[in-house]
Amino acid sequence: MKSLIIALVLTSSLLAVNVILDPGHGGSDAGASGPSYLEKNANLDVAFQAKSYLEAASVTVGMTRSTDITLSLADRCAIANSGGWERFMSIHENAYNTAVQGTETFCYTSGSSNSFDLRNKVHPELIWAHGYNDRGTKTANYYVLVNTTMPAILGEGTFIDYTAGWDESWRYLTNWNDHKGRQGFAYAKGFCVHRGITPPTYGSPPPTTDSIIVDNGDPEFTSGGSWTAGSYSGGWDGDYLFCNVTGSNWARWSPNLPEDGEYDVYMWWLAGANRCDSVFVRVFGLANDSMAISQKGTGSEWHYLGSHEFYSGTSGYVSLGDRTAVNGDVVIADAVLWIYNAPLGAEDFAEPAKPAKMEISAYPNPFNSAVSITAPAGAEIEIFDVNGRRVAELPRLASLGTPSQAKGNSPLFKEGWPEAGVFLSEGARLSPTAHSYVWRPEGNLGSGIYFVRATMGVESMTKRIVYLR
Repeated sequence: MKSLIIALVLTSSLLAVNVILDPGHGGSDAGASGPSYLEKNANLDVAFQAKSYLEAASVTVGMTRSTDITLSLADRCAIANSGGWERFMSIHENAYNTAVQGTETFCYTSGSSNSFDLRNKVHPELIWAHGYNDRGTKTANYYVLVNTTMPAILGEGTFIDYTAGWDESWRYLTNWNDHKGRQGFAYAKGFCVHRGITPPTYGSPPPTTDSIIVDNGDPEFTSGGSWTAGSYSGGWDGDYLFCNVTGSNWARWSPNLPEDGEYDVYMWWLAGANRCDSVFVRVFGLANDSMAISQKGTGSEWHYLGSHEFYSGTSGYVSLGDRTAVNGDVVIADAVLWIYNAPLGAEDFAEPAKPAKMEISAYPNPFNSAVSITAPAGAEIEIFDVNGRRVAELPRLASLGTPSQAKGNSPLFKEGWPEAGVFLSEGARLSPTAHSYVWRPEGNLGSGIYFVRATMGVESMTKRIVYLR
């Protein structure tokens, strides 16, 4: 098995600038875990992002694993050492006691000067990626650092078990604020700075012949409300629109896509201190997906909105609105990019296996005072805000009877639920297969995007809901 793995990553001719990425753990070795995601999956997700950015900078990239397989530490070193790779970067997420968060980067205690330089160049980029506590650059005698023959580093990007302020693993599950992409870009940029080559641009690889851009000045762009042309540089194609938040402004980008398939979708905006968090974005293709974005911080670049399936033609679109915008005065509408990825129905063998999909629904959505949620019987329901903080929890219910009967018969029914803002619906019976109940936000919860997560065993599903207070 080991020789076969090595053969798969050998190349007949490696370019002068190359690196092998090592997504830690895998297969039967899950690594660290949080309530929502496993380290082995987060490491692989980040590695794919880093690979994409590195290849955009013309770097030749190998991976010790590209699927969810089990590798020994000796296997990882053998793959790297036998492939002629010049640098080795091992990607990990940390864990401790659910209350520690931060980033640290290691090289071998007796490593070469290039090992120390690679570590020192990558680490500040990892700090940029998430802005967490800087735990410093360190040395260690980790197996993969000791037994690889090239300069090597090991990064601990985050503590995936952290729940004291937010659910860090939830940020990996939902790719909150391009969580995986930012860390992948950090590894890529740090490597390029170390090797003295031009780093890639954060947000996306350069548009190709398989890409379509709709700008705010194109006929495929429509808007409603009150928008004003921006006067600062940094807009795509030299211009952009902005609005002052009123709750009634919207913009839509409707491309004419050449074929059915999966597209990577990106949005461009000019950032600024007065920009808003929780700006409502909808991606309408085969599915109707929505998300909250922040236009603060980094701007004047492409921001990844995920991979989505579309039919050919003009039926799909991306829209933006200010109805849930908070913590700012201005929302930007500029350009959206679609990059063709794969035909519909094609299997993506590069991605790890995904758990079976659970059924969960919410109505009405958006909602004003209450939302009715239907989820599988026996599921545990949690509700999070856009920062990953849990704002409500509904433990598993009894499988039969009315909610009143369940309250009387089940020790899992807590008297404190109404005070916590969670109410069962007396209008619906509980069944062996599904439960219906009502969530009424209480206290200081404001308008915006929230996420309902249903969990049964190792399976979970997240549903976005919009609260309009």
